[in-house]
Amino acid sequence: MVQATSMSDSVLAQLREAGIEAAELVRASPDGAGFGDAEAVFRVTGLLLRFVRDRGQEFMYLGANAPPEQFHQFDDVEIAMSWKTIDQVLAKREPEDLSQVLVRVSRHLKELDEAFSPECERFTRARVERAARDRGHAFVSRLQEKK
Repeated sequence: MVQATSMSDSVLAQLREAGIEAAELVRASPDGAGFGDAEAVFRVTGLLLRFVRDRGQEFMYLGANAPPEQFHQFDDVEIAMSWKTIDQVLAKREPEDLSQVLVRVSRHLKELDEAFSPECERFTRARVERAARDRGHAFVSRLQEKK
């Protein structure tokens, strides 16, 4: 049995607040001293949601609940699913509030579950990886333009 930590408790409350009731804690690391860095992974239907707190900022990664365990930045998932453009993602100045991200996950839960199902996961993973590459290239291009 996985022992809950303060981060996993907080994430679980936010999941429920967003309307995601069937979340099951898979694993969690204890909150680190100093910055409070931590990680928690939840299973929601056929998805794994990985939450990371790094130096006080919280991020969510998404993956299929199937081997091999591979997580993707949620920004890249949103680009791949055509919910956001690369320009919209790159316009952010800081990580988005986790509660807002979870509201969008809740709204698109069925679609995400289908996209990461065993039948579609490889295709979806390829789209997300392409989105990540394209976002990375766009980011570097913008940095080079500023020189």
